[in-house]
Amino acid sequence: MRRKELSPSDVRELVFEAILLVAETQRELDLSICPNIEMTWQILKDGKFRSTHLTQNRVGSYHMAFGAFEPPATIIMDSRIPFCDRPLNIPEVPHTLLRYTATHEIIHVDDHLGGDALYYGTKEHILCDHGDKLERGMEFIEREGLCDQIGDRRELASIWAIQYVDMVTHYRAYVTLRARSFPRLELIWNMMQDTLFPPGMLTEIEREKGTRNVFESIHHVGEYCLIDALMESSSIGDRAACKYAV
Repeated sequence: MRRKELSPSDVRELVFEAILLVAETQRELDLSICPNIEMTWQILKDGKFRSTHLTQNRVGSYHMAFGAFEPPATIIMDSRIPFCDRPLNIPEVPHTLLRYTATHEIIHVDDHLGGDALYYGTKEHILCDHGDKLERGMEFIEREGLCDQIGDRRELASIWAIQYVDMVTHYRAYVTLRARSFPRLELIWNMMQDTLFPPGMLTEIEREKGTRNVFESIHHVGEYCLIDALMESSSIGDRAACKYAV
């Protein structure tokens, strides 16, 4: 089949395919992937859908390498995803990445419709319970001369909260597609690990404690964040290393 760049109508079709995928998966697995899925469907019925060449260094609350959500109801996807496997020829990769990206963005929509409670709760948790980490972070920022980008503890806490929200958004998208055995998903999942706080930390915790435990941590808003996930993941790694050494 001849490949072509995504059109806005392609994006719309992928988004509604993803909504159905999430709805069916969370019902079958009894997991709250998108608790506001009906509202998400309603608002996106009148949403805007765009396809464009996204830059790889986009930043912000709702941006990833291949897609973005702009509140209240605009979803953007990189029009070049159908060619993402070049110079190789592995058509399953763009097929799955298109669904992964659409799923990732509708989860952001769903969180936004929930008042961005995960972001705000996580930010306050970091400020209240991880002040020592913020202090060390600000010391590093001042030492490296980055104060013009991150001015104070609240700004740093906000950035860490955004990173955590995106990490768990990736995880929820991954769990959704994994339940449907999408081809080459593990390859795509590995592509998402090249970040300071890779979402693979959550799958490492999942292997130790189970999927439901990870979702319970996500939904304990204001009690868990990327720092807690990092410490938990490191603890699991240390125990595994000790077992291997013994």
